[in-house]
This record gives sequence, structure tokens and C-alpha cells, in this order.
Amino acid sequence: MESAIMPRCKFAAWLARPSSCVAIVGASGWIGMALTDHVLAVCPDLPPDRLRLFGSSRRPLQLRDQRPLIEPLDALSGLGNGEWLILHAAIVGGDRVDGGDLQEMRRRNDALLGRVLALADMADTRRLVTVSSGAVGRPDMGPPDRVAYTAMKREHEAVVADWARRTGKSVLVPRVFNLGGPFINHTEAYALGAFILALARRGRITIGAADPVFRSFVHVSEMARVILDMAVDEAQSAEPFDVGGAEVVELGALARAVGQALGRSDPPIERQEPGDGPGDWYVGDGRRYQGALFRRGEHPTPLARTVADTVAYLAATGALDET
Repeated sequence: MESAIMPRCKFAAWLARPSSCVAIVGASGWIGMALTDHVLAVCPDLPPDRLRLFGSSRRPLQLRDQRPLIEPLDALSGLGNGEWLILHAAIVGGDRVDGGDLQEMRRRNDALLGRVLALADMADTRRLVTVSSGAVGRPDMGPPDRVAYTAMKREHEAVVADWARRTGKSVLVPRVFNLGGPFINHTEAYALGAFILALARRGRITIGAADPVFRSFVHVSEMARVILDMAVDEAQSAEPFDVGGAEVVELGALARAVGQALGRSDPPIERQEPGDGPGDWYVGDGRRYQGALFRRGEHPTPLARTVADTVAYLAATGALDET
């Protein structure tokens, strides 16, 4: 129950101070919305000068019967008074670059990180959180766009580490692997989202992998709670850490979990017989993350709940009915 764990929530205790402020860059993205949602859950009446949300354009964000305003980061000159927790969860994806040009995408993301660091330079920054990727540990895997993304994330980690050493300010670098839950976007780019849409719209799931594929999923709302707690914990180090789930699942089992969430206990799954190789493992070393989750007083969110919440969100947005 939430009431039982709130006394162990470091972030809630920190946010109760009148000088505590939060800035979220990329607030309309999957992770950014989960972070914003938890901030508003902890303090629904947080005034706008203590919660600043940034994105590519000015617009309201609908969350928890509230409409906080997203501001364009380009026009910002500073955050104002207070002790700021700054979270950078934004990325300029290939869908926002003409022709998906990888060099232009990299240039824009480098510039975005530069603006975030400049923002943190000007503020009284409690900690800067920059969301990285588990792909950093697999630098040569995937097609060219994936390899370029991985290289960018690895080099951005180095830039942030250098900034922290130069300024003496604290950083937190979570490496995200596999997420589920509400606010998912670019749904078909993720195995979980693609499986849900395939079964809901076409009545079957196709798994193209020739070998076993193993993943561990973390509920995005759970991750938001844990990261915000870690962000105000002075004992946390600047070393990047893996957001690794407690439960490892092969894609075939994930497809069946999707079937259960959609009310189909035996969903049609099209897949060739997997080979005998070791398979593709993308699960992370979740010890530091799971330790923080435990100290918060929570247990890992079960896979079934993570899948069900993803389905519920997509159903509420009408995505399951699209063709």
C-alpha cells in the first residue's frame, strides 16, 4: 500500500522542503511523463515555479487531472531560486530529423545535452540525472542507426562524467533496458508494445528471432519512483547503473503474458523453432537498482502487472483499435 511505503520515500521528504524544485527535460516522452506523474502524485499542489517541464514546444501536458505547461528549452535563460533536481530524459529521435540523417540526429542531441548542462551550471543543482541506455554495454550490436545511438549514449555518459568532475556537482546515470507500463510511445519499436498491438489488431503474434531472446522488464512508474529517491540520496555514486528487472523472460513467455492480459490464454504465436545457441540476453545487472527499490520498501512489479498496465494505457488511448 502506498501509505505504508511513503515514510521511506526519500524524494517525498526532500520535496516537502519549500526550497526543493524539479526540472524535467523531455517531459512528454515515456520516461519524462512517468517522472512528472510521480512528482505530481507526491505533491499535487506543487507551484509552477517549483516544477518546470521542458520539451520541443510550448504546450500543456495532461496528467492526473492537471495541465502543467511544457516550455521550450531553447528560450530558457535560467531556472530561478531554489535547490534543483534536474532530470534529462529527452532524445531527438530519427523520426524528428529529415530523412533520419544520423549525423544531424547526433548534432541535435549533442546540442540538447549542452543546453541541459548549461541549465545545470546556472542553477543550484542538487543533482543532474541523465537517462542512458543498456545498449552502451553492446556497442557493436544492431543496424547502423542502433550502433550510432549506442555510441552517442556512451559518449554522452563521458561528457556528463567530465562535467561532474569539472563542476563538482552530483550526477546519477541510470541505464534503461526494457520498460513497460503507462505513457508508452513509439509503441511498435518495443517488443512488448509490438506484441500487444499485433495481438489486439491482427489476432496473432509473430516472433522473428531465430534464437532465444531474453529480457527483463521494469515498470516505468516503479522506475520513476526509484530514480527520484536515488536522485536525492547523497550516498548514491556517479557510476552508471543498470535498471534491471528481477524477472527474466524469454520472448515466447512474454507473448503468452500479453495474451493473458488481452484475455487470450493461448494466443496464436508464429515462430520458427529457436536454435540451440545461448540466445540474446539484454537484461542488465539490476543489483544496485533492486537494492534501491528494496530500501524504498517496495517489491519488484510482477511482469503480469507491467504487461496489464501497458495494455490498459494503450486501450485507453485507442491504440488497440487502430489498423
